[in-house]
Amino acid sequence: MLTFVDECSIDGFETASAAILGMAEILEEAPEHIAPLITPRADPARIAALLEVDAHVTAAIELIGPLCGLLISRSAIGSSSGLVKIVEEVEEGNFFAADPAIALLGAYGTALVAVIAHMKDGAAPEP
Repeated sequence: MLTFVDECSIDGFETASAAILGMAEILEEAPEHIAPLITPRADPARIAALLEVDAHVTAAIELIGPLCGLLISRSAIGSSSGLVKIVEEVEEGNFFAADPAIALLGAYGTALVAVIAHMKDGAAPEP
């Protein structure tokens, strides 16, 4: 996840689609004890359908799922900001990027890293 966040910060993804597919792959391979943080979320078929019609921000939102509060904004000069708060958790992620979908995914990755770092011995998050 840290590598993903780093890639977001240095514009390592050529497109928002690449970032979305990268995050989707990470979430699919996540350890079972992380599941309460990342489910429910859109399935791969739904993400693919959204990417097919260039609905990148919607795909990012649906990949993050309904267990997070989020805020996305874009400045007049084009820079985007994403903020993601995982419900029931103290940590949140904030991220800036040129693309709003990448900013949102970077914020989500940052929030997940912070929450996972506070988990004890691989235990599931507190309900």
